[in-house]
Amino acid sequence: MAEALRQTDPGAVVTYVGRADGPEATLVPEAGLEFRGLRLGSMGSSARSSAPRLALRLPLAYGQAARLVRSFRPQVVLATGGYVCVPVALAARRRRVPVVLLEQNLLPGRAVQWLAPRVQRVASSFAATAALLPRARVVCTGNPVRLSFAELAGRPQLPEVPPTLLVMGGSQGARRVNEVLLDALPTLLRKLPQLKVVHLTGPTDFDQVVAAAKEAGLPVGAAYQPSPFVSDVAERLAAASLVVMRAGGSSLAEVACLGRPMVLVPYPHASEHQSANAEPFEEAGAASVIADQDLTAPLLEAAVLQVLEDPGRWRTMATASSSMARPEAAHDVAALLQQLAGRSR
Repeated sequence: MAEALRQTDPGAVVTYVGRADGPEATLVPEAGLEFRGLRLGSMGSSARSSAPRLALRLPLAYGQAARLVRSFRPQVVLATGGYVCVPVALAARRRRVPVVLLEQNLLPGRAVQWLAPRVQRVASSFAATAALLPRARVVCTGNPVRLSFAELAGRPQLPEVPPTLLVMGGSQGARRVNEVLLDALPTLLRKLPQLKVVHLTGPTDFDQVVAAAKEAGLPVGAAYQPSPFVSDVAERLAAASLVVMRAGGSSLAEVACLGRPMVLVPYPHASEHQSANAEPFEEAGAASVIADQDLTAPLLEAAVLQVLEDPGRWRTMATASSSMARPEAAHDVAALLQQLAGRSR
């Protein structure tokens, strides 16, 4: 979003507000943005535990957010849905600053559900989200993607041989996907002798995965290339023939921009948000979906081989994937922010 705002308005000033003890405290400054941290802490994963924690911490966090809003004097606030956005949105609302909620999942989270009727707009990634927020003003913009992905959109050509399988589990990796992939690799490499596998394990599991792969006699560093993470994700996706991954909203939007077929293994927790995200992509023919609890090496092998051994199926899935892309989403949200900011002057 910062990229899109600065493209349309080079003088735009962006400050990112997040948890003081969250990963964003490091990642945001590294990306060249100003960061302000609120001491809200983790809310837990269940409504039963998170609601009382938020009630206890909200007054302190609201005070911090109110001071921040008063000193920064924003013209508009973009809230991305986590609990940290609640005190900021309330503080902005108190000072009559327009607020836009960005919902990246099909199923709105608890913070978005509560805030949606109280803010100016909700920018949704999925059209179906509007029906779940009947008292809110919802605009389906799609999920904003980084400029590096938007620039590569609309080119779903089959990569040159050898075929490349990209497996990724998000910034922290996905242990179950990592384990099942190692079990599936001997069969995949035997049936697809030219296959190259790029495996983004996440930093926590990297050493364990490499040790297990070497013990199993896999060609580490040759056909099988594990890495804790990479900075050039757009280029890696563009070079991939097929992507195996979870079903987070941002990842789906990015892969669709590049028109890549997907095998999705939705994260089974977090109120089944990822399972709901995966459904439209499966219905469109862009992805096959395997439930986390059903994931086995034979199922993963079959899903991969069905795509990589059938160029016709690859083209059909790639076309469907491209049809789900919204490469202009960031600019559409930026235009909405600028429109509301103009009204607030």
